Amino acid sequence: MASKARIQRERERADQTASHPDAAAKSEESVENGSRPKKRATRATSNVFAMFSQQQIQEFKEAFTMMDQNRDGFIDVEDLKDMYASLGREPSVKDLEAMLKEAPGQLNFTAFLTIFGEKLHGTDPENTILSAFQMFDAENKGFLEEEYIKDLLTNMGDNFTNDEMRSTWKEAPIHGGHFDYKKFTKIIKGTNIEDVC
Repeated sequence: MASKARIQRERERADQTASHPDAAAKSEESVENGSRPKKRATRATSNVFAMFSQQQIQEFKEAFTMMDQNRDGFIDVEDLKDMYASLGREPSVKDLEAMLKEAPGQLNFTAFLTIFGEKLHGTDPENTILSAFQMFDAENKGFLEEEYIKDLLTNMGDNFTNDEMRSTWKEAPIHGGHFDYKKFTKIIKGTNIEDVC
C-alpha cells in the first residue's frame, strides 16, 4: 500500500515536471525546506477536453498561463492579484477568494477548463429540460401549442422580453403551430437532432 502511494506521488511529480519545470523545482525546494508542497487539484471525472476544439483548448491554455503569474501550475489569490494589478484594478482579497471558490479544489488547468465548460455549456441536464417541458404537456404529445408556450414564456417565472422571444423563435422547431420541445431541447444541448424519434 505504501509503495502504491509513493508511485502515485512520483507520477504526479513527473506530470508536474513535464508540464511546469519551474513548479517541480519549487516543489523539491519546499520539501528540502521542510514545508509541504501544494496538493494537486482533483481531476475531473468527465472528459472536459472533449467539450472544446483543440484551438479552444489552446486559447484557454494561453489565458490560464497569463493568469498563472508565478508559473506554478495553479491560479491562486496572489496570481489573481497580480493579474488584476496589471490591468490597473485592485479587487479585495474576499472577492478574489470568492472567485477561486468556484473551483472544486486548487485551480489547475483542468479545473479551469471545467469551470469554463460549465459556464459555456451551463444548461441543465437534457432530461431536466425535457421534464420541465413535459410538465406542461399533459397529454404527452411531445409538443406544445405555439401560442401556449409563448404565453408561458412571457407571463410566467422570468418573463422573456420581446427580443428574447424573437431570438428564441428563430431557432425554435415550430411546425404547424406546434413547438417541438424534444427537438428544442436537443438544440439547446447541442446534441444530434436526428436522434429524436
